[in-house]
Amino acid sequence: MKADPKPLEQWQVDDADRLKALFDKREPKISQSEFGSQFELGTQGMVSQYLLARRPLNIKAATAFARGLGVAVVDFSPTIAAQINEASQAAGEIPGARAVTDDDDHAEPNVEIRMVSIDVQAGVDRIILEPIDYDGGKHHVPRQWLEENDLYPAALVAVKVKGESMQPLMYEGDIAVVNTADKVRKTGGVFAMNYEGQAVIKRLLYERRDWYLASDNPEFKSVPCRGADCLVIGRVVHFTPKNFRDRL
Repeated sequence: MKADPKPLEQWQVDDADRLKALFDKREPKISQSEFGSQFELGTQGMVSQYLLARRPLNIKAATAFARGLGVAVVDFSPTIAAQINEASQAAGEIPGARAVTDDDDHAEPNVEIRMVSIDVQAGVDRIILEPIDYDGGKHHVPRQWLEENDLYPAALVAVKVKGESMQPLMYEGDIAVVNTADKVRKTGGVFAMNYEGQAVIKRLLYERRDWYLASDNPEFKSVPCRGADCLVIGRVVHFTPKNFRDRL
């Protein structure tokens, strides 16, 4: 007797939801059958299973979807994008992932990552990354810094800091780099969070057996970070001041 398939993990379901949204928005439109044939994903039924979270995505399927939809793998699966980057260190560039080469004679000193806005919903552990037209939609980070910190460009996004709550560390208009593959809470770390349906940047603190969202600006009070009302989007790993000279 054949065993029932193992249920997908929540991140895999979220990946499928993001993938289906991208598939539905594709222009020109294409049938699932034609898409599967053209991009070597198999039958219409196979494509449907991936889109409806009935079959887990893998690296091969994810790169095929990325190629067919004209997007990066990280647009629908930060987790698989990070896996691809690990593999691409030896195999070269794969759609949706970029290897950080050790060849200092040929490598550019900076690496491009995407500038995005982050859309979230209250109580929903998923994010929508919307590209924005700022400096060509790209932000540049030092290649050496990426290598030293074992970071994968496909899992990184750049966002504009809003508000005054993280002053004097970060000011409105600064560019924060978020590692969407790192969702492990660490007290004292600065994270992009989905707090009650709003994307915010805060410092996470663990005190009195509970988590709190804290601001570096003392005029803002800490708030409890509990359950589905407070979800990690990713850890802030780098930021670029809008105008450093004004802070000297």
